[in-house]
Amino acid sequence: MRWRPGNTTVESVKPSPPRSEGTSPVPPDPVDWSARYAAEDTPWDNGAPHPELSLALQDGRLAPPHEGARVFVPGAGRGHDAIALARRGWVVTAVDVVESLVAEVAPQLEKLGGTFVVGDALEIGEAQEFDLIWDHTFFCAIQPRDRARWGKQAARILKPAGHYAALVFPVGKPVEDGGPPFGMSCEALMQALGPLFRERVSEPVSRPLKRRTWQEFWLRAEKTGLAPAQ
Repeated sequence: MRWRPGNTTVESVKPSPPRSEGTSPVPPDPVDWSARYAAEDTPWDNGAPHPELSLALQDGRLAPPHEGARVFVPGAGRGHDAIALARRGWVVTAVDVVESLVAEVAPQLEKLGGTFVVGDALEIGEAQEFDLIWDHTFFCAIQPRDRARWGKQAARILKPAGHYAALVFPVGKPVEDGGPPFGMSCEALMQALGPLFRERVSEPVSRPLKRRTWQEFWLRAEKTGLAPAQ
C-alpha cells in the first residue's frame, strides 16, 4: 500500500521500481532490527529526544517554515525525535522497518497529526515532497554501500530549498571498524547527498550525549538544485 500526506493510518512503503537488466541487486541488510528491538538490545535509543534537537526546536533553528510544513524522519525507532518535531508543529512522517514499533509510536504521532510508516526509507517508490529530513542514527546505521543511494532518495523527496538536518555521529570512527554505527563525517554525508545540496551549518553539537564515545556534529544542508525525474 502507499501512504498519502496527512494520512494517520499505518501503511507499508511501496517498493522501489524493479531495476533494469544488467544492474546488481542491493544485498540485504545483515542487521535484524526487529530482533534487536525484541531483545531490548537498542543502545542507540536515548529514551528521549536528542538534547541538541530539543535545543534547536526551542531556539528556532528547526522551526517549521510555514504551517503544514512536512518532515521525513527515517529510521525513527521509538519515535522520540519524531514526536518532539510533531509537538513543535511539524507534520511528521516517521519511517522504520520494525513493525513491532507500530503500537508504541503510531498512536502518539496520530494524536499530533503525524504518520508512522512501516518500511525501509531506502525503498520509497515515488517522490514525496518534504520541507525537512531529520536524520539521527539513520545514515550511520545503513550499510556504507547504500549511502549514495540514500543521497539520491533524499534529493528526490525534498522540496527545492528544503533542508537536510542531521546529528552526525560517530565522527572519527573509521568505517573499516564496521558497525552499525558506521563511522561518518559531515564530509561523507555531503558527498552522499551530492551536488544538489549546499552545506549551510557544520559544527560540533553544544549538547552531546555524554554516554557516546565518538564526537557528534550538527549539520544542515539545503537542497539548491532539482533532482532529475525518475
